[in-house]
Amino acid sequence: MINIDRALRSSIRTGKVVLGSNLALEAGTKGQAKLFISAIDCPEEVAVELKKADVPVYSYSGRGKDLGSACGKPFSVAALAVIEPGESEIMALLREIRGNEDE
Repeated sequence: MINIDRALRSSIRTGKVVLGSNLALEAGTKGQAKLFISAIDCPEEVAVELKKADVPVYSYSGRGKDLGSACGKPFSVAALAVIEPGESEIMALLREIRGNEDE
């Protein structure tokens, strides 16, 4: 199991990640997103739109302020999209997502 917070910071530093619901949805619509991460308090309508995209969605165990803090930001982040993982292990979350789907 990976350290999600460390992987997020690494992917932000070395890869390409867009923060915020609108930018994440836009990246998903354009086919750029490889992974969505949403906070537990992500608005319902945003969560529904994220699930409609053909992109895996990882549910972060904290609230938006926690996700923002994990990203090294002083603001709340309801959702984000990983476009390029960079040198991080963030894409290992796909195995965890697929494992949950099998249950």
